[in-house]
Amino acid sequence: MTETIVHEDLVVGAPLSMEDLTDAERLDRFARKYAHDGCQVKEVRRVTQDSLSGYAWSVRFTESP
Repeated sequence: MTETIVHEDLVVGAPLSMEDLTDAERLDRFARKYAHDGCQVKEVRRVTQDSLSGYAWSVRFTESP
């Protein structure tokens, strides 16, 4: 039995156009960027980023062993 490990990246500097996408479109956009590493994106959400006086995207994903 293999253990699934969930990772989370904080993506800073994503295009502002990401805000205009639906949740499904945003998930698909990040999924394509992470696919080359055998990763499966599970969740994308906007989070506040105090040090940038703005926001970033939290991307939760699993990695294939």
